[in-house]
This record gives sequence, C-alpha cells and structure tokens, in this order.
Amino acid sequence: MKTKRLFFISFLLPVVLFSTGFAQDTTEVGLPEGAIARLGKGGINLMRFSPDGTRLAVGTDVGVWLYDVPNGKETALFTEHTAQVNALAFSKDGKMLASSGYTNPVIQLWDLDTLSKLSSFTLAARHDSVTVVAFSDDSTTLVSLDTLGDIIYWGVNTSSKVSDAKNIGSYEVAALSENGSILAIGDKDGEKIHVWETAEGRKRVTFRGHVNFFKEGPDADEKEADIRALAFTPDGKMLASGSEDKTVQLWNTQNGAKIATFKGHEGWVTTVALTADGGTVASGDTDRVIKIWDVDTEREHAMLIGHKNTINALTFAPEGASPYSGCLASGSADGTIRFWDPKTGRELATFTTGHTEWVKAVAFSKDGATLTSAGHNGNVDVWSLMTRRELITFTATAGHSDLVEFAVFSPDSRFFATQGYSGPIAFDAYGWGVRYSFKGGSSVQLWNVGANGELRGTSPQIADTTEALNFSPDSKMLATRGPKNIQAWHMETGIELFHINTGNPFPRQLMFSSDSALLAAYGPHGIPRVWDTGTRSEFPTFTTERAKSLAFSPDGTTLALGHRNSITLWNVAKTGMQERKMIHSNIRPFNHVLLFSPDGKILLDAYWSGRSSLQLWAVDTGRSLGVLSGHTEPIETLVFSPDEKTLASGSQDGTVLLWDWNSIAVNIKDTQDSR
Repeated sequence: MKTKRLFFISFLLPVVLFSTGFAQDTTEVGLPEGAIARLGKGGINLMRFSPDGTRLAVGTDVGVWLYDVPNGKETALFTEHTAQVNALAFSKDGKMLASSGYTNPVIQLWDLDTLSKLSSFTLAARHDSVTVVAFSDDSTTLVSLDTLGDIIYWGVNTSSKVSDAKNIGSYEVAALSENGSILAIGDKDGEKIHVWETAEGRKRVTFRGHVNFFKEGPDADEKEADIRALAFTPDGKMLASGSEDKTVQLWNTQNGAKIATFKGHEGWVTTVALTADGGTVASGDTDRVIKIWDVDTEREHAMLIGHKNTINALTFAPEGASPYSGCLASGSADGTIRFWDPKTGRELATFTTGHTEWVKAVAFSKDGATLTSAGHNGNVDVWSLMTRRELITFTATAGHSDLVEFAVFSPDSRFFATQGYSGPIAFDAYGWGVRYSFKGGSSVQLWNVGANGELRGTSPQIADTTEALNFSPDSKMLATRGPKNIQAWHMETGIELFHINTGNPFPRQLMFSSDSALLAAYGPHGIPRVWDTGTRSEFPTFTTERAKSLAFSPDGTTLALGHRNSITLWNVAKTGMQERKMIHSNIRPFNHVLLFSPDGKILLDAYWSGRSSLQLWAVDTGRSLGVLSGHTEPIETLVFSPDEKTLASGSQDGTVLLWDWNSIAVNIKDTQDSR
C-alpha cells in the first residue's frame, strides 16, 4: 500500500514585533473572583478623544481603557458592571466620562481627576442596554439611546431620569451629535437613515441612497445595503454614513440634501469619522484600508495602509496642544491602535497593541513559562507568564484567511493549525459575533510556533474542505475531518497514520482520549460517534441524543457529552459505551466547552445563555459546585497548565483569563466540608 506523507515546506517567517508603543498592560485590574490575570484588552468597539486631545478612551468588549496621549500610558481600566462598552462620551470640560454598552443596563459616570466612579444611571428592567450617549453643552444632562429605541434624558447632578423615554423604533446602528440634540439611526432592514431631534422626539429627515448591486450592466438588480457606520460633525449639521455597498455618503441634516458620495473602497465600510469643520471625512473598511476624503473636491486625499484586519473605529483628535493634535486614530480587529497624519497619510505611531478580537485557541508551553494564544484572524501572541507581557506577536494566516473558523494548538504549544476563510468580516456594532461574506473556499495552515516564527506549509493531502482539526494529547498526531472522512498524520514524519471513512458529513469537533487510543466526534445531526484509532473500528451507536460538545476524562475512562440542557457521562469500555450519569444543567446554552479537571473529579462546562458562565460540576454526584464568571462573551477554549495549578480560558471578548485553580479547588472543598 502506498504510504501517504504530510510533507512540510519550511521557510522562515519574519516575526513582526508590534510596537507596544507606549502601552503597558494592566493585567490585574477589575478581575473576577478566582482570576489572577487578564491577557489582552478586548476587541475595540469605539474610541473618543477628550476635548483637549490629551486622553483617548477606548470602549472594548471588557470595559473602558483610558490612555494618556502624550506618553501613551494606560491610566485606567474601568470595568465596573463588566460588559461590552459601545457607548462613550466626554463632558465638555473633559472632567467626566460616561460609558455603557451591550448587556449592561447601567450608565457609569467617571471622575477623570480621581479616576473613580461619580455615579450611575440604571435603566428600567425592560431595557437591555445602551448604544450611544452624549453630554449636553453645559454637562448637566446626559442623553442615551437603548437597544429598544428609547431616548432618555438624565440629570447628571441628581443621577435621575429627567424626561420620559421617547421610542424611535428598531435600528441597526446609531450616532448622537456631540451635545446629544440630534440622533441618527440606520434601519435594521438597511433601507433608510432617520435623523431625530432628541428633545422633542421628532423625526427631522430621512435619507435613502446606499445600494447593493447584484450584477453589472443595464439590467443590474439592486437592493438597499446595510448601513454599518454613522458619524456627525460636532454641530450635528453634517452626517457621514458608511455601508456594505462600499461607499461613504455625506448628508446635510438641516435641509435633507446629499452633499457627496465617495467611492473607492473595495470592502464594506465599517467606520467613519468627520473633522470638526466638516472638511475631511475618514472611512475604514473590511479590506484593512482607511481612506481620507476631501469634502470640497469630493476626491480621495490619501489612503492609509498598515492594519492587518478590519478597521473597527476611527476618531479625529481635536486641534490643540496635544503632540498628536489633529491626528486620526484608528482601531482595528488586528489588535492595534494607530495614529496617522491625515494631511500626509503618514503613520505617526502604533499607539498600542493587545486589543485583539476573539481568542480562538490557547496553549501552555511544556515548561509552563509561556502561554500562546491565537485570535480570530490567526494572530498568534506568545505571553510570558512571569511578566504577563507579550514576547512575540505574528500573523500566522497573512494572505490566506480573514476569519479563522477553527484554530488549535498542540498540547505542548509547538504546533498551530488553522482553517479559515477569506472575505469581508465586520464585527457586530452592538453585541458579539461577526457578519461575513466569504469570497472563496477555506484555507488550512499548519505552523511550527518556534521562537524564530518558522512556518510549515501543509501537504496537498490536507484538503481545504477540512472542517475540524485537533492534536493528540502527546502532540504527535494531527487529526483532520473532511466532508466524509477523518485522517490522522504523524507530526514528525508526516506519514498518514490512519484514514477513516465516516460516510456522512460531520459537525465541528474531534477529541482524542488521553492515551490517543480513542477518537470521538459528533456525527450527522450531532449524534456522537467513537472510534478505536488502532483498529479503526467504530463503537456501536450508544445514543441518539444530539451532542453540542464532548470531552474525555484524564484517565480516558469517561466521556462527557454536552447536550441542549443536560450533560451525560459515559463509561468507556472495550465492549462499548455505558451510560453512567446525567447532569441536568437547567440551561439552554448557545454553545458548550467541556473540560475535566486534572484529577477528573470536576467537570467544567463553559456556556453562553445570555451571559458567559463557567459552571463546575462534581463528577461523582452531578451536583453543582459553583460558577466562575468574568468573560463578557462566549468562552471558546479551556486549558490547564502543565503543573495543574492554573486554568486558562479564552473568549470571544478578546481576552484570556488565568484562574488560580488551587484556590478554586480549596474553596470548593471547604464549601463541601461545611455542608
């Protein structure tokens, strides 16, 4: 029989050390109970300069970061009522900052002299969260819009509601003028932009003009395109809109006229910004490009290239005494914030890094000295666990994919495999998840994560139709799942070890037992299946209940299956699988990640059900042992350190939390002993 090999094409990848600019990570601020560090700062949602330009506030998926612009230092991370932050506003005098956002019914007011909380406003129970906020000119009133479409005025000094809510209906994206008097919303169906006067709750004007064309020529079909970005000039007289039709429109909010249409983007326009005088428009897209437009000539003035993923946020610094007076700040899904000179198009600084979107995979090094994490776009970060700082950052999938669907590290963190797609990727303006439109097929990449960033290209035998990847516990095998087969490759020799014809397409997960003797997956419609990797024989069907996740115990004797509202534990025997216990979790989770504790006595169940939770279950009794909370979006991966003292959880919020497992286990034991 002909032997198949996994041939590697090896060459050196230049390691890109992103400038940490002036930034220093604040890894221990606002941590949940049981956590000892946070790696990463959360994906960027929006940015605002203070009125004097000396501070930059960044709303992320885990809170608000505040930077001193002259020296770049992080002066604060505001995380009270931890949640995604999509709404930010400075008071006119720059002494207060208001923040709120998705799944957070509380608006926080912060004193920027003392970096402490001044007060807070809590929305009514029916309100979900806030999307935009703005201070009045005299800073005595705060205007907010919530996800239900209610406009509310709040008294800053009294911390109470000033006026009743005025409902403007559902919307996809929104923007407030600087003083909160004018509101713009983009319809959920993408058809129109409505401009409202907030105090009266009166609609001023409706704009319509963004269009998607399905084919070229005189018979082209068209439909309205989704609005993805809105921004006012400070006086509210001009409004810029960016859309999936790849154009930027400029509107006069006084008379309802269209001022200009800017064309030239090749990706969806995801963010826009205007200078104070309305003479310049900046727009960023899913193609990693920022364009500067001159309003008078209606032409492109400059194109800014440097980011490696979708542009999430843009904001102009005010003219003034700041060393970056009048600059353009850009935040990207690549994790960086960059400063640009909008007149020359020159990059002034990579102001900070670490704001990565969506952690997909995590692994500890064998010696426990470093942790490696991978983002949604294949960005790989190697962290020192002593200093909790980035040692190396490089982009693994450059030129191959924009969104990594599956990412997995070998347990010893030596190898990194990804499967991803290329095409426009836009992150949800208010919430979590992405909107995408892939241009072509998937791409599989295999890497050696060495100190020199050596890249190993994949063999032609690993098809681009691969839909799941996983390494064996000893890091010697890589298993891949195609449409109707599972293959395993030896990592050192490249030889194909086995090929299993599954006969039917499979969902997403492959899992080895601790000794690599068994391989489990969930099959058509989520029905779990198990194979003996030595004989390639499949265990008889043991359940018809759909699974959403699975995990083997450390000794390989138990298989846990996560279902819609329960977890079943199965004894693994040579004669087949035998049901051992059912744990009724009484939840209806969106997704599961299961992992056994190193001693096999506790099952960790990470799920999303309106909030991100990590539930702990006693394996012997099926009783709940408590919940760990701290991530603001679904958890993607759970891994224990080699010394079994630390648990790492990676999340779609763009961070990795490190948990003191020894302390957690002791607390669990103490609680049990006291009962």
